[in-house]
Amino acid sequence: MPRKILFVCHPDHGHIIPSLDMVSELTSRGHEVLYLTAPSMRDIVARTGATVLEYDSRYRDADFTRLAEEPGYLLSVLLDDSAAMLDTALSGVEGIDGVVYDTSVLYAGRILARRWAVPSVQLIPFFASNEKFSYLNAMYNDAGGDAPAPERPAEMPEWVGATMRRIGELCATHGVDVAPHELWFEVPDCSLVTIPRAFQYEGDSFDERFTFVGPCVGERGFLGEWTPPAEKRPVVLASLGAVFNEREDIFRAVVEAFRGQPWHAVVTVAEGTDPESFGVLPPNVEVHRWVPHVTVLEHAALCVTHGGMGTVMEALRSGTPLVCLPTSPLDRPTGWRLGELGLGVLLDPADATPEQLVEAIRSVLADRDMAEAAERMRKEVADAGGSVRAADRIERHLAR
Repeated sequence: MPRKILFVCHPDHGHIIPSLDMVSELTSRGHEVLYLTAPSMRDIVARTGATVLEYDSRYRDADFTRLAEEPGYLLSVLLDDSAAMLDTALSGVEGIDGVVYDTSVLYAGRILARRWAVPSVQLIPFFASNEKFSYLNAMYNDAGGDAPAPERPAEMPEWVGATMRRIGELCATHGVDVAPHELWFEVPDCSLVTIPRAFQYEGDSFDERFTFVGPCVGERGFLGEWTPPAEKRPVVLASLGAVFNEREDIFRAVVEAFRGQPWHAVVTVAEGTDPESFGVLPPNVEVHRWVPHVTVLEHAALCVTHGGMGTVMEALRSGTPLVCLPTSPLDRPTGWRLGELGLGVLLDPADATPEQLVEAIRSVLADRDMAEAAERMRKEVADAGGSVRAADRIERHLAR
């Protein structure tokens, strides 16, 4: 039975892109999908066959450097966007049969589902959390290390109270009678996690409410085209993602690391750095704002990344090991997990000199065990089901 489904996501490539192919799958099955996001994402979302609804987002204007010291800062930014999403959705959207929302804007998604009394599905494009593992805690504590867990504070940090107050205000504004902590910490009946269970911390502890579908990868023409080099050198993809990527120092270290080496580097800088700023590049280095990583990774022997889950999953989908340089607290747990599973090495961005990068790249390319671990994870990704399994799960949940 065709249904009218509203997707809700803020304008972050790492959150939007994992949902695109499942939207394409749903529209191909005859469902009407409305997708609420910022104007900057209109074109790439429209390619899926969804109808794009726009809201006034401030997300890309945020100062993400504050994340290292202020855990509550990003939550505040996402609450701002959630408020704007609610204003847009509740002012003109009607007849919705279900809401699919990115977990980062769960405030909007869960309030909409309650207002309309419809089922909802949560999309999680990174590690899921439960009583055994907290992604938020892992960002600020070594999830993969042996350090003792920090003592429970005598009182909750101020930002937790501020977040609770703002959630309460949103609920009251939109006539939803639910306690702020219940809305925030609710474990929904249906969450789709776009990583395989084998990559999830404490993966076996997650119950049937969580479906680990792995990366949902489809057509990526909106990112341009890429042609493999004529010379038969090992290809290395290097990317710092689309948000925390204003690190020209790291990009320059990457370019210099490849000078005179027997490898070919494909570097993507998105909007964080001007490709022209590098001047004359070594003949074995190319720098782009955007290219489809999945195409490059079909030919790559290695991926150098900040640890964004989108790039990591795309690499593991191709059985490609990684060198990880986490540039924000959000990325550290991914780097630790890669090391824990033998899928790559972790390098402190402060140590990202050309010499250190060369050493890390050489060690990974020469590590047979790491290549075998990456191949095993490639099979886990393939078995997870991707977009088809995600669409199947959404259909079953909305039909209840």
